[in-house]
Amino acid sequence: MTRVELARILKREAPAYQLEGTTIEAFDLLEYQKRARETCCPKTLFQLWEDVCRRYDQHEIGEYQFEEMKAVIWPNLTALASLRRAINDSDNDVRRNDENQRKRA
Repeated sequence: MTRVELARILKREAPAYQLEGTTIEAFDLLEYQKRARETCCPKTLFQLWEDVCRRYDQHEIGEYQFEEMKAVIWPNLTALASLRRAINDSDNDVRRNDENQRKRA
């Protein structure tokens, strides 16, 4: 057995899952929902969502847990994405104003 094969087996069979410094043993819906509500980091939310999707695809969680997590994560991701777009748009407006002022001078 090679190291790569062993790593794959350990990754698949490992009882704990590491997520941004926090170990969550088995899927605990309340713990995951709490984590999703408390985080404002899009990267962490995407990691959490990917973990939920992986668990659902591997039949570790059912449709109920999947839909409950979707109801918590997606509104937060949507709000963060809207905030990011607003910030980017305001940055673009500032840059345009700076360019226009330079052209006038």
